Amino acid sequence: MNPLRNTMLVLATLGLTVPAARLVAMTEADAATGRALAKRYADSVVSVDLVATTKMTVGDRALPPRENRIDVNGTVISPTGLTVTVLSLVDPRGMMEAMRAAQGMGGQRIEVGETEFKDVKLRLANNTEVPSVIVLKDPDLNLIFIAPLVDATAKPRTFSCVALDKSAAAEVLGNYYFVTRAHKSLQRVPIVRDTTVVGIVEKPRRMFLMSDQALGIPVFDPSGLVLGIATQYLENGRPTNLVVLSASDIAELAAQAAAVKPEEKEEKPEAAEKPAAPASPPAAGQAAPTQAPASAPAAAQPPAGK
Repeated sequence: MNPLRNTMLVLATLGLTVPAARLVAMTEADAATGRALAKRYADSVVSVDLVATTKMTVGDRALPPRENRIDVNGTVISPTGLTVTVLSLVDPRGMMEAMRAAQGMGGQRIEVGETEFKDVKLRLANNTEVPSVIVLKDPDLNLIFIAPLVDATAKPRTFSCVALDKSAAAEVLGNYYFVTRAHKSLQRVPIVRDTTVVGIVEKPRRMFLMSDQALGIPVFDPSGLVLGIATQYLENGRPTNLVVLSASDIAELAAQAAAVKPEEKEEKPEAAEKPAAPASPPAAGQAAPTQAPASAPAAAQPPAGK
């Protein structure tokens, strides 16, 4: 029997699907390029670990809060540790809003509260945990930015990162690579895959459709220039397609996120959560500022104008 056909039959039996291109061995030159990119950028892919709590009210009845421990890949985009990942992967509020609109819950009034985040941290390649805070969310681009908390008593840390100031050109059927990491159960080993631009969307913004990708991670050309970051395209709040957003679009948001001081977000979580009443005193029982990491999640809203 033909070896290729035999392989496809085995995959079909197992219920697996693999793009046909993946069954064709790449050249040694392309493989060497991929290995070099993995070595260069693997430490720029980190784990974003946090606890997300969502609240929903149906009619006059408040449902029990839903608390989820979330661990996803993100990309460090500055030497200070500013990290970007996919908003819909860490914040279920958008999906819950979409479900509410679709189902209607028998005509009952449904309210979905703002997601609260706590115990936010970045886990580096060497398993070091860095306490962090969410500094910016952009629901339109489905991105969220996380910044390490500043420890005045520790030596400043310089992070491995992906530079966004110079980006790769997009060419349909051009060769590209993405670098990611396996799940923690597989020791988060670096993974590198080759991929191809199969289409370019120009409106409402420039986005690239890829033959293969992984969420929250960077895509590079063979020279090491970044094409963009992979995310999910949202339609009416629901993820529909996987796309790569251009490095230039992400750089604009990153500049806004970098302007937010993480310590300010720690000190004033309620002001960001309730912009209509910024002068209101903290509610009774609210955690004191000295417990910043636990209250940091409320500071996840973008600056004015976003």
